[in-house]
Amino acid sequence: MTSRSAAKRISRPANKPVTKSLPRKAKAKLAKVTKFPTASAKKPLPAAKKPSPPPAAQRRASEPSPARGIPALTPPRQVQEPKQSLARSFYWSELRVGDDLPPLTKPPIDRVQIVRYAASSGDFNRLHLDEPYAHAVGFPGLFAPGMLAMAFVGQLLSAWLRRGHVRKLSARFIKIVWPNDELTCHGRIAELRKDGGACYADLELWAENQKGELVLRGQATCELYESPQNGGGDGGGLLFALQSSSPALPAAPPRKVPPSPPPSRTPPPPKKK
Repeated sequence: MTSRSAAKRISRPANKPVTKSLPRKAKAKLAKVTKFPTASAKKPLPAAKKPSPPPAAQRRASEPSPARGIPALTPPRQVQEPKQSLARSFYWSELRVGDDLPPLTKPPIDRVQIVRYAASSGDFNRLHLDEPYAHAVGFPGLFAPGMLAMAFVGQLLSAWLRRGHVRKLSARFIKIVWPNDELTCHGRIAELRKDGGACYADLELWAENQKGELVLRGQATCELYESPQNGGGDGGGLLFALQSSSPALPAAPPRKVPPSPPPSRTPPPPKKK
């Protein structure tokens, strides 16, 4: 073999492998939409039915059950919007037996509030302050003083009464108030009466926890103005009540003037010339 033929054979490029081109996929043609579907009109929802008033049996069940030895509450009446003057005062002539007081709901009671009230009231019972001691005695934990619930009821009474006078307030503690309890205070007019020219309203007060359990039951006697004409205006207030209730002072007896002496009948002495 000659050198030329060898050089040709070396310089000849190697045959490239023949690759078969894959067939291209045909692009899917988009269907032409000539008509769009129309949205079906939604039917209007039926009007909500108004809840029917509960029967009398359910109303009685919702009332707090009286504790042992406590009389039942006065049946409620349909509460109307009370007539109020510019001073937002209530008058005895505008009240009705069975009217409910606006309820007062307090936020959940925490341990800090219990300790603060116990310290401010001077009630340093360890059951209200010492959790390990309460566990050792047999309680699940410390609990609120009973007077705290009574203070909430007093707040309800004073907020409703405004310019009247509380003459009597008493309460009976029925259930322990624990931390995280949420109390709601209620009141109802039990009797309206007059005594000695003064107008009084006897009220029933009670407090319930978030479970609807009765924790306190009390009574109050309030003295109110009879009508806007009899106190409660510019001349109203405590000074008016004291002036109207104080007895009138007796009139001073007339001063006795000594009678003048009768004229003498003796003739005057003769004048000297």
